[in-house]
Formats: sequence, C-alpha cells, structure tokens
Amino acid sequence: METRILIADNDEKSLDGLSTLLTDLGYSVSLARTLEEAFDLAARGAPDVAIVALSLAHDAPGTIVRRLRAVSGERTPLLIALAGWGESRHRDEALAAGFDVHLVRPVGLDQLMFILSMTGQ
Repeated sequence: METRILIADNDEKSLDGLSTLLTDLGYSVSLARTLEEAFDLAARGAPDVAIVALSLAHDAPGTIVRRLRAVSGERTPLLIALAGWGESRHRDEALAAGFDVHLVRPVGLDQLMFILSMTGQ
C-alpha cells in the first residue's frame, strides 16, 4: 500500500518542490493551498502524512491539529509542521499543539526520508 501524503502550503515554490520530490520517490501526493482545502482533502481520503505550513495558520496550531485529526477519522495521520523559523520556542509550540514533527525550510532529503519511515509503510 502506498503512503498518501497531503501537503498544505501557500508558498508555491515550496509546494511544487516537495510535491515533485515526494512524487518522484513514489508517494501519492495531494496538494492544498489553503487550510480549508487541506481539511476537505483529508476528509475525502485520510492521508497517512500531512505536511502543513504554519504560515497558513490564521488560528492557533492546535486548531489545525484538532481539525485534521477530526476529519481524518480513525486513520490518524503523522502531522508535520513546516515552518520558516526554527527557534526552540517555535518547535515547542508546534509540538505542544499536537504536531508530531516540526521541520524548518528547506527540508533535507535525508531528514524527510527518516521522518516518512515512521509511517511504517
């Protein structure tokens, strides 16, 4: 079974780059440019992994986590917060909100592959 990854980002360059990389590696990728689009895609086909740019967050990160988990049903995705900042307080806030992982752009291939291996797929 292939791993389904949802990428939600309003940065077209980042969205296209991650999408191309993950598709080339054999993952099934869905793209969202807004949080509402991400929630809709997650509700239609719960992803195994959701990579969400925190720059989309008009709400607190915890709201994003709760809504993604709620619309995904029984299949709880691995939630990855993607940010342009990497201070420890930003990482701590994302993890406290319920994200499983906090990544800072640009994301390295080795780092991403290690994290995706945690899906067990």
